[in-house]
Amino acid sequence: MIRLLGEFSVYVGSLKSSATRIPQVFALNFCSPTAVMNPASMTGSKSLLPFLMGPADRDEYRKTLADLVVDIHDPSRLNAMEIQALNKRLRCTNMVIYRCAAPENVTREHVSKLANQMGLGRPDRNLLAAKDGLSEVEVKGEAPFAHYIPYTNRPLNWHSDGYYQSGQRIIRSMLLHCAHPAERGGALTAIDHRILFSLLAELDIRFPEALSRTDAMTIPAHYEDGASRGASQGPVFFFEQNTLRMRYTARKHNVIWASDVLFQEALSALQELFEQSTDFQYTRRLELGEGILCANVPHRRESFEDGTDQKPKRLMYRGRFQESLNLG
Repeated sequence: MIRLLGEFSVYVGSLKSSATRIPQVFALNFCSPTAVMNPASMTGSKSLLPFLMGPADRDEYRKTLADLVVDIHDPSRLNAMEIQALNKRLRCTNMVIYRCAAPENVTREHVSKLANQMGLGRPDRNLLAAKDGLSEVEVKGEAPFAHYIPYTNRPLNWHSDGYYQSGQRIIRSMLLHCAHPAERGGALTAIDHRILFSLLAELDIRFPEALSRTDAMTIPAHYEDGASRGASQGPVFFFEQNTLRMRYTARKHNVIWASDVLFQEALSALQELFEQSTDFQYTRRLELGEGILCANVPHRRESFEDGTDQKPKRLMYRGRFQESLNLG
């Protein structure tokens, strides 16, 4: 049975059906710690305005991307200045890179404590995660891992984590910690979905509405090795109270998109933006002791090569969380 992501308390504004551009009037400073949005009080196409990143927001976004790394002394005991620095970047870009002072001493327990201090609690435990909820993402040739691209050295195309999960288990936050880098390659690229939403609205105000429909994307049920995952259907973009979220995959198989003309135009525009909006994207090859914390923004991974058998393989600890990041 397909489950609608309407269980997420999705808000979709009532948009005009004309292909007009959004006026360049924006009511919100995304980087402000006091920014508040109330979609329930908004109607018509103007209801989108507080969710769009205007010129000032985009300038601040680019500046923050250029200074996205925060050095932390002990990931298990963040101090007030470190938390403030992390939150500042998260507000502006929905992501932050942290760098540990003693990377060789960081354990998975430290990673869990770091997530806890940011309000994330226990990771959502998927079928391939360890007992603590963290997944050890590395090249694994045995079943069932070998069937999933994250556990190979192949490139991972654009996606948000857990895009296939039902409405009761939506992934709102994600952490990826580098326990050991690849010998070559493996860089991560990410972009804030608020940027994509805003750029789409400027192309055609109907595009965000089309991609916010509850029948936008369907992931069929999956059965393998005695485990099952039910089908899920829901929007690409959706709102939870004052927060814009996104679920997306660029995969070509095992995904069913709405087929009407307007939706297909919106989807094509989104796919083109992933390729053309490079000045809004952040790319980094995570090194030992570095990690990314984010509001499950869309991201991709380039292919990589591990070293010889005598050297450790690329290993990432990945945590997926149903909780939102606590930005104070």
